Amino acid sequence: MAFTAEKEALVVDSWNAIKADAAELGLKFFLRIFEITPSASGLFPFLRDTSVPLEKNPKLKRHAMSVFAMTCEAAVQLRKLGRVIVKETTIKHLGATHAKACITSEHFELMRYALLETIREAVPYMWSPKMRNAWAESYDQLVEAIKKEMRPVAKYEFSPEARYTKEEESLVVESWDIIKQDAAALGLKFFMRIFEIAPSSSGLFSFLRNSDVPIGQNPKLKRHAMTVFSMTCDSAVQLQRIGKVIVRDTTIRKLGATHLKAGVSNEHFEVMKYALLETIKEAVPHMWSDKLREAWGKAYDKLVAAIKEEMKPIPRALQATGFTDAEEDFVLGSWNVMKENAATLGLNFFLKIFEIAPSASNLFSFLRDSRVSLAQNPKLRRHAMAVFSMTCDSAVQLHTLGKVMVKDNTLTKLGQVHSMAGITQEHFEVMRFALLDTIKEAVPHMWCPEMRNAWAKAYNKLTEAIQEEMKTPADSTIVKYRMSSPNFTAEKEALVHDSWNAMQSDSPNLGLKFFLRIFEIAPSTIGLFSFLRNADVPLHKNPKLKRHAMIVFSMTCDSATQLRRAGKVVVKEMTLQKLGNTHFKAGVMTEHFELTRYALLETIKEAVPYMWSAQMKNAWAEAFDNLAAAIKEEMRAHPSL
Repeated sequence: MAFTAEKEALVVDSWNAIKADAAELGLKFFLRIFEITPSASGLFPFLRDTSVPLEKNPKLKRHAMSVFAMTCEAAVQLRKLGRVIVKETTIKHLGATHAKACITSEHFELMRYALLETIREAVPYMWSPKMRNAWAESYDQLVEAIKKEMRPVAKYEFSPEARYTKEEESLVVESWDIIKQDAAALGLKFFMRIFEIAPSSSGLFSFLRNSDVPIGQNPKLKRHAMTVFSMTCDSAVQLQRIGKVIVRDTTIRKLGATHLKAGVSNEHFEVMKYALLETIKEAVPHMWSDKLREAWGKAYDKLVAAIKEEMKPIPRALQATGFTDAEEDFVLGSWNVMKENAATLGLNFFLKIFEIAPSASNLFSFLRDSRVSLAQNPKLRRHAMAVFSMTCDSAVQLHTLGKVMVKDNTLTKLGQVHSMAGITQEHFEVMRFALLDTIKEAVPHMWCPEMRNAWAKAYNKLTEAIQEEMKTPADSTIVKYRMSSPNFTAEKEALVHDSWNAMQSDSPNLGLKFFLRIFEIAPSTIGLFSFLRNADVPLHKNPKLKRHAMIVFSMTCDSATQLRRAGKVVVKEMTLQKLGNTHFKAGVMTEHFELTRYALLETIKEAVPYMWSAQMKNAWAEAFDNLAAAIKEEMRAHPSL
């Protein structure tokens, strides 16, 4: 996101007003962080085991001023330099330091909240929503740069329990009697404060993901917030009388399982504590005191300790899949959104497979010789929904179970079915591409590289498990689709000719895009090219691939433009016989021709979107089919094809 001149001016003006007080403001900044999350002080070795109060610690004062000033200076220079820059250190060093200290996303979010609150208090006469957004955006860019240099980190432990007295109980009971009538409004305030401090925590709630309703008006959040707020306060009121943590309408064990599954961390519990105390403070300002704060804080800590006791860590044996909490969150969150529409999405998934590889429809006996269109075939609809749901369900359970699990079937049976059908590696890869594309279209507002990687990893685990059970290697002797006859009309020729004239000058770039799309759909096809095996150069920079891609793309397009005029397939600088031999030696199969056609059409569509139409697509597809038929004709002597 561009950092505009207006945002820069807001940041620069406020920084000029506060920089002289950087030492005092830096300390306030850190003290606010520790107020929200006390355990964060344990991240700093110079604060551990010291008897000096935080506000008087000379090392903290120096560190706080340095961090505050560095953060503000980075913000001031963001637009001028066009990138994040920090003085007296490097982003790489900051990344390593933050990773070593076990800094999490929640820490970064509460630091942002503390930073904005500190600046707001320092320049209240200048503060505005625009200034807040400018500082928030600059901070986010600094954090993003630091995170790129960080590796995954571990969690730290929650603080120990403390004794709860009768006096503390009476303070809690009196204040709860006053606020319980307003539990609905206070519960919502409680959650809104949590989301203000740590926005990402809203992603822990499935009913908030991808919701168009503003958070403050979400009816499900209102109900949930009132329930949690009331449950928390009720458990505090009963704590001393009953002698243990008790919760209504649920069990501590269930709360533990729910919080574990949602990925709740120590940082979340501490942010909630801060938000709870601030909410109660606002509700009963006339009663508020240090003693009341301590009583509520202690009661909350008891509840959290009980919940955490039931948050059993997943045994190491169950983590053999290497599927992380974060990946599970991405998969689970999107599947919760999609599952109600599984029938439609399943059909979209299969239609996308058949679009890339039309001959794949012949793998299904109920589709052969059927006069019903694919989109309306009831058997395909049922099968597609079952396969899509099974694939997604197995992905969702992968981290929790630690292994691939499928409902209504066994991996052994799936292996046998896929082996008998003649499923190849290319089919699995086309399916993966189609699955990811289907999910991307279903949840575009959630889609990101991390979600794509999570779904891809889950799918790969499933296919690995199926391939393990495919006892005999699948051969490629599947039913082939028929190529078009060379009845190429003048209208089709004109469509191909006009678009090729528009693209020809950009053929090196388009040729590379064409091949990179093939490799995106079916990564195993890279192995068909000897000059790409064991190459250290990235694909998009490989000079041999660039040359080869331009030649193939140009040859394909040239042969298309000459098809009607010549009355047959013609290729320049090579013979069809040589192309046949080359493709045979490389092990090219029908599936390869089909996904190449799909990649070609998608590349041309992107190159000339203003010319693209159904007629143009059909013209290019027919031209390609004729070329593929001619090449395959030269491969006919080889029984493997």
